[in-house]
This record gives sequence, structure tokens and C-alpha cells, in this order.
Amino acid sequence: MQSNSFVRKFISYFISGLLLVAPIFVTFYILVVSFKWIDGLIPIEIPGIGMLIIVSSVTLLGYVASNLFSKPLIEFLLNLLEKIPVINVIYKSLKDVVTAFGGGSNKFKNAVLVKLDTEGKVKRIGFVTETDLSKMGVTGMVAVYVPDSYGITGNVFIVAESSIEVISISVSDAMKFVVSGGITG
Repeated sequence: MQSNSFVRKFISYFISGLLLVAPIFVTFYILVVSFKWIDGLIPIEIPGIGMLIIVSSVTLLGYVASNLFSKPLIEFLLNLLEKIPVINVIYKSLKDVVTAFGGGSNKFKNAVLVKLDTEGKVKRIGFVTETDLSKMGVTGMVAVYVPDSYGITGNVFIVAESSIEVISISVSDAMKFVVSGGITG
């Protein structure tokens, strides 16, 4: 029993650490790739000029966003992103995923069990993402995101309301349970 508790804590701490480190790593990676790309654009061999340009640009943008135009400018740019074809699909999808997993909004309405067989003996944990599917011409059904274990991938299923059962744990606890493969309880 002691080792089972240790494994649960280990996995829980690992996932918490991963959620902390992953955004930092991805940001660092994007910056390094950007530095190299800008260095390649400039015909003069000045090592680190890409880093200097990006750090200066990001700092200047931070200054402008914080002091001058703040909300109106940022809202204008974000609205612009949402209106550009193709880019808007990518931007909106990434924004929704980041806010859903980052807890910035309540994209997942509640945790549910989804019946996978007619007898209800096999179920998966999912999260209701949309209850009104009338805009798709669908009634009596809901959209449920069913994540995979050990990752943030998953599938969206349109299921009959009668095929789901709301469970009495928080969305974040249910997500931890699924992502850890059922080890974190």
C-alpha cells in the first residue's frame, strides 16, 4: 500500500511539474528558433543579433501593452486574428484549448461518465463542452470531450443526454484522474 501511495504522489508531482515546465520550454524553443531565423535574414554576421532584436521587440510590445494602448490595442489585435481566414480557426482552437486546460475559463461544464455500451457496464470519463447543439440541427444530445490518459489528446463525441451521468467531482480532479491513467484518485 505504501508504494502505491508513493507512485500516486510521484505521478501527481510529475504532472504538476510538467504543466509548469512545458509552457516555459515551448516558449524558450520558439524564441531560439526565432533568434536563428532572424539571424539568417540579416546579411551581416553579428552573432546574437536575432536575440537582441526579439528581446527588444518583445520588451517594446510589453511596454506599449502595459502603458499606452493596453486593452484597446490588444483587443483590436486579437479581434483581427479572429477575422483572418484560416488563422482564425487555429487561433480560436488554441485559445480555447489553452483556457480550458489552464483553468482560465469554464470551457468544461462538468465531469461526466459516458456509457460506451448499451448496458452501461463500460464507461469513460468525459467533460461536457456544449449542451446546445441546435445550431448543428441536433437535439437531445450534448458534446462531450473524452481525453486520453497521459496526454491532452482526446476526442469529441456527440452523445445522447441519456448516455451520460454527471459525477460529483470537480473538473480538475476528474482531469487529473484521467491524465494520470486513473492512478491519482
